[in-house]
Amino acid sequence: MLKFFRQIPSIYICFVFLVSNLIESSVSNFHSSSPTENPLNLRLWITISAEKRFLEISWENAPAQEDDWIMLTAKEPVSFESIDVQTLPKRNLKNIEQDSLGEKIEGSGYEIGNSSETATKEMFATKKEMYWISNKGLNPILFALKPTVTKQWFTTGVYFDRALLRNVTTLTSCYGYWSSYVNAKGEILGTTCLRAYPTWMNDLRAHVGSLRVRDLFMPGTHDSGSYRVNFDPLIKETVVTKYSLAQDEDVYSQLMHGIRYLDIRIGYYRNLVPPFYINHGITRQMPLIDIINQVKDFVQETNEIVIFGIKEFPIGFGRNLTVHHILVEYLKEHFGDFVVHPSATWRASINDIWHRKQNIILAYDKASIVMQYPHLLFGSVEQRWGNVQTWSELEIFLKFVNSFDTARLSSRPVADMAELTPDAWGVIVNKYGGLRKMADRINWRISQLYRDYLGTNANIVAVDFYRGTNLVDLAVEWNKKRTNKKLN
Repeated sequence: MLKFFRQIPSIYICFVFLVSNLIESSVSNFHSSSPTENPLNLRLWITISAEKRFLEISWENAPAQEDDWIMLTAKEPVSFESIDVQTLPKRNLKNIEQDSLGEKIEGSGYEIGNSSETATKEMFATKKEMYWISNKGLNPILFALKPTVTKQWFTTGVYFDRALLRNVTTLTSCYGYWSSYVNAKGEILGTTCLRAYPTWMNDLRAHVGSLRVRDLFMPGTHDSGSYRVNFDPLIKETVVTKYSLAQDEDVYSQLMHGIRYLDIRIGYYRNLVPPFYINHGITRQMPLIDIINQVKDFVQETNEIVIFGIKEFPIGFGRNLTVHHILVEYLKEHFGDFVVHPSATWRASINDIWHRKQNIILAYDKASIVMQYPHLLFGSVEQRWGNVQTWSELEIFLKFVNSFDTARLSSRPVADMAELTPDAWGVIVNKYGGLRKMADRINWRISQLYRDYLGTNANIVAVDFYRGTNLVDLAVEWNKKRTNKKLN
């Protein structure tokens, strides 16, 4: 793993969408097939790309009929209808002449080939254009596309409005954007929304309460503290940030959207106040105290359970354990009574942990220190790294490591680190275009892989720029399935 580097203004578009003018977008096909699947199994998701922060729409089991549409709206859709509008002919810009001095003389804009009566009638004839409206025109349609295959991942040209995050609370579910599958009659066959998951564990308490952490499908982020507040990659991206930032949102927002495993790398800076910072390799990121306070605020508001996985100590720790002792005391002081007592062990069920009225599991990647603080620290989560640079290699690795531990004989959690890792030379020459591009290449594939193949036995899955996946949706679904299977 690369040690020293791993790491728009939002435009809210509101308009009535003219179906004849589609935004140029990028598409990733899961597969091309005929529309034979049952539309009752139609599924849709909304995600956010890492590089440009565009909204993405994906779907499966779509009927993909000729006059079907997928609409992206700014509010929850109740209805869709098409209307015909009479319009004048479009101006033909070829009818702009130039005089002998090179100055443009702009004419009517209509191309008149002759002065016949027929041509004159055609010039002034109106024609019909079909528009779609939602909720009687009160719900802006931001984007529309025609699905031509049953399964696809589509990147739109609509920027995610980052300001929406300020309004996300513990009561938030859907917000900002809705995607609907509509047939020619305007009937809504399926719909989804961009959503938060602030309390998904509590909401599934009847399903997950009896399970161990090792038995859960738990979404996580890699290098969770490697972000910058209000960072716009289209304006502020540099050669350093390309390979040092792995997330786009602060830790509080990550948790509010369903993340429950945090991958934390800590550096020690003796001469700074505060002395502990999040690091991505050698690059210093956010003060550790900021991350601690965000986690505390979240669990206090939600009563959710969070794994605070301290994995690496890249700067300032030296060869002895002195700084580790300082760090552990720092964690103890600032996390206080929120820390789950290790006497629970990894064998504890989620209900066992809730009964203790403790919410934060401190998993520390230094066995000799864990042994000295049995009242505070759990052993580390096992991270399974592919350390590869291509999707094909990562897919092979993830399938392999998930193929031999289905019995879950150990209670120690395992985390699939489902991201690409640039090598040192690739960073120097910018071979990969940055972590955002690397994430956009694979995040939709990660979603498909864990939905269709690995979700049955997956434990923790940690990714870069998690909003480009639907892992939280998958975690909720798979955790329900596992409990039902166990009961049966």
